Amino acid sequence: MISLFFKRCAPFSSCSLTFLSVIILSIININISSVNCHPLDSYFRAMSTNPIVTPQWLMQNVNKVRLIDATYAPTATRDYKEFKTKCYGNFDLLTKNNTVAAYTGEHIPGAAHFGLDSAYFPSQYIKFDLYPPEHFEKYLRLLGINNDEQVVIYSRGPAAGMMFASRAYWTLKAYGLTNLSLLNGGLDAWKAAGGPTDNSVVTPKLGNVNVKSLDNTILAKFEEIPFNEFAENKVDYLDARTTPQFTGEEPLNKTFPDTKATGSHVTGAISFPMAKVIGPDGFISQQDVDAQIANLGLKSGNQVYVACNTGIQASVIFVALERSGIKAKLYNGSMTELASRAPELVNATGNN
Repeated sequence: MISLFFKRCAPFSSCSLTFLSVIILSIININISSVNCHPLDSYFRAMSTNPIVTPQWLMQNVNKVRLIDATYAPTATRDYKEFKTKCYGNFDLLTKNNTVAAYTGEHIPGAAHFGLDSAYFPSQYIKFDLYPPEHFEKYLRLLGINNDEQVVIYSRGPAAGMMFASRAYWTLKAYGLTNLSLLNGGLDAWKAAGGPTDNSVVTPKLGNVNVKSLDNTILAKFEEIPFNEFAENKVDYLDARTTPQFTGEEPLNKTFPDTKATGSHVTGAISFPMAKVIGPDGFISQQDVDAQIANLGLKSGNQVYVACNTGIQASVIFVALERSGIKAKLYNGSMTELASRAPELVNATGNN
């Protein structure tokens, strides 16, 4: 059709030039509209990364990766003084005592168990505090992790198997590991796709991974967060707890009975529960997550913090933000620390 048009128009005549202009403007408009319809601007899109893999991908690559099962069963709160005296850094003992029944009953063949009660220790204010790098390196080596190999993490249970897996993912990333992936949908998705499981004891060969320092670009501590002055310091503070917990419909003292806090969240926090980014099969599409993030009104120059009760739900949001190109710091102490250490900061209720 285009060649027929040009045969009827003299070369470079006003007729042909007009037609060319229409074509060029149409292409430009298509490109502009495709950019403008994206809910996040180019700053975020340029930094996006996708750590999520499918069961089908894992089936094709299962012999090329290190598998980690992050299944967790909550236990009674551990006393930090007693733990530090008897168990701190004793990973052989912790691994032996904290492997959960769900993992031992069924897991992907070859997967070692990453236990939350083994990988972290309870400190005065933080339920899942981080070991110094030289200590945690010993634990990662017990899991068989080597330098430069790809680690694929999965779990089961809450958030379509993504909650505890996301926590393990953020943790390994915080210790400097970079070649990390998450199995979307966890063990259930693996089984639904026809993937095998077994209950054999997995004792990996001791790994050689090196851990030199914690990555403070994705880890936030209480002292650095400008509470009550978020706007002045160009901060967006995302609260990943459930909506009833954020608004106060579910009182804070239900989760933290001894707190003296009068509110349900910190002033200026933005509610972004992990349910916004999770569907029945794991993380929803990046495009849908982008749309959810766009509704938050984040600014490209702001420092983003994510928090929840113990730093676990916030890990899900951390992964979702990372996939959409948002750099964030996870506040590991979260509400557990605030409710005890600084309850006066938890002074807001409702949706604002």
